Amino acid sequence: MHHRRPRKLDNSWLFMKDLPSLLFQQLERIIGKKGVATVEKWTDRSLQLVYLVVVLGSWSIIFTYGYEAIQKSNYISNNHQYAGYAVFAACMSSWHYACHTSPGSVTSRTIALYDHYPYDSILYYNKQCPTLNIRKVARSKYDRFSKQHVPRFDHFCGWLNQAVGELNYRWFLLFLMVHVGMCYYGTWAMGTVLYGEVVDKNLLNATFFNAVTGTEVNADYIIVFHYMMMRYFEICGVLLLMTVMSVMLSIFLGFHLYITARNMTTNEYFKWKAVRRWHKKMKQKYEETEKEGRFGRTNTEESSSRDGSSFSEQVSDVDVGCTGPASAVKPSKQKAVDDDCFDPGPMPKNIYDKGIIANFSEVLNPLSYRTEAIRRYKSSLRDAKETSNGVSSGAGKRPH
Repeated sequence: MHHRRPRKLDNSWLFMKDLPSLLFQQLERIIGKKGVATVEKWTDRSLQLVYLVVVLGSWSIIFTYGYEAIQKSNYISNNHQYAGYAVFAACMSSWHYACHTSPGSVTSRTIALYDHYPYDSILYYNKQCPTLNIRKVARSKYDRFSKQHVPRFDHFCGWLNQAVGELNYRWFLLFLMVHVGMCYYGTWAMGTVLYGEVVDKNLLNATFFNAVTGTEVNADYIIVFHYMMMRYFEICGVLLLMTVMSVMLSIFLGFHLYITARNMTTNEYFKWKAVRRWHKKMKQKYEETEKEGRFGRTNTEESSSRDGSSFSEQVSDVDVGCTGPASAVKPSKQKAVDDDCFDPGPMPKNIYDKGIIANFSEVLNPLSYRTEAIRRYKSSLRDAKETSNGVSSGAGKRPH
């Protein structure tokens, strides 16, 4: 089975496939295949390197300049220096653990371990993975970056250089929570230090000398901000960075807590959006047809004639990153909408949503770690071993 290249991908195909492919072809002519392999290894880890530069650089500034300012400040306790070391250790540990914990891998041997969910006949159907030629268990997806079939696939995270799935999603959430806490804590600590400097020196009531015009000017918020940026440039820079990241990471964490509460993955969230758009469009088209006196088929007739595949045709499998699909999730068969009209019935429900407590429990204690899954997995191994022994003993017998 060959995947057909989508017609329109909002330039994502160009930047993710065509340009990198062309670049590496030209690079191979210059430095050879081994050189290209080394370059690819480091480019795959480019976001991890950016993370280390930003985080370690910021902490270096805090340890060098921020701790000195804390010692001089009357507005924050020196104990926060020790707390800072603990936060730094938690930050790096959570990142390291999230980077190195496997999301799980569905293979012909382990498929029984991850086969927990029923097929919903909307997003997931019982079919083969064309890449690995194994059955696609519900909620799984082949990830081309890690080259493995990931159970309960959520997305591929470049900051971790790792697919996020059933076994490591909880560590991904911990990684986000720790970094949100770190940014808020750092924002408060450095903000308190700078606030103390403004108050102690009574900067809002001070008079400043303008070196350009040679005149004295009374302080206002803008002038004090410029003064603090010049006087404490490193600390102010880290403070601004942490303030922005606090907001961005909070939104990102909030999104993941929301989809966890609904028992959805990032992959499924965007597919459900595509299904809702399709359902709304089909419903409107059917109602317009009814008003014109032309009646389309009912949902029952459609289900029997199309074997219930109408919803699944509206979502396509694309690469999913931290910010969603690499390209827009679009109908895989536009004909289903344009050339046919039927009543789609009520909007289907997410059958995996078992309630907030059960949904979070499923993430914090993955189903593949539970007794039922382990028993099922061991049973499949015994069956495979018995089958293998049966084949071997049968092959060892010689006809008389």
